[in-house]
Amino acid sequence: MESPVKTLAVLLISISALTSCGGDPFWLPRAHKITIQQGNLLSESQIGQVSVGMPRAQVRTILGAPVTNTTFHDQRWDYYYTSTPAGQPTKAKVLSLYFANEVIEKVDRTADEISGEIQNRRPWWERIFAPKQRS
Repeated sequence: MESPVKTLAVLLISISALTSCGGDPFWLPRAHKITIQQGNLLSESQIGQVSVGMPRAQVRTILGAPVTNTTFHDQRWDYYYTSTPAGQPTKAKVLSLYFANEVIEKVDRTADEISGEIQNRRPWWERIFAPKQRS
């Protein structure tokens, strides 16, 4: 017959081993989180070259094809760009160009609007070593 202390020790070790499998133990390695970029990546110099009165063909040469170009809004081109660094809110940029008679009539632009939330639960190493902000 086994001693009760030995049985209790085996029971406690088994319970702690089984319960540690669930949850998010800090000692296990995590998957690498990457920055996700979507849309048209436009530089400030490219956007600065676009001005009212510029023909549609020249805009396409400078900025490339717009993300959205529908028959319902054929006089409007939208360039979207979002960047989501791991553990950070989503930053979104939108450049809308309005055309009349095949030339730009109006340029509408937003700059780095936050369109997401930071997750509440973060790994301990991200709380100590915050991820670097990209611009």
